[in-house]
Amino acid sequence: MDWNRTGQFLLWGGLMVIGARRRDLVGFLIAGYGMERLSRLALGRSLGQHLLYAARSPDRARERQQRFGEGTRDLVDEASWESFPASDPPGRGIG
Repeated sequence: MDWNRTGQFLLWGGLMVIGARRRDLVGFLIAGYGMERLSRLALGRSLGQHLLYAARSPDRARERQQRFGEGTRDLVDEASWESFPASDPPGRGIG
């Protein structure tokens, strides 16, 4: 068992509890600092870095997406092209 890591978990977790029990601005800041340090210890990077990555993820997904017409069409053209098969009425037999 890694006693150093266990001690850090207890320290930062305790700091969060102490900050939450104060119920004022200083307590909020203390709890936030404890949470930041605990997330860095548990996840390998800080909570702020996780939030920044989550905020940037939709932009990265949008950049990777291949657009209709290699980006030469606007969003209305693209949406109408993608919904075209759904807008056709059901087919009837000839005759």
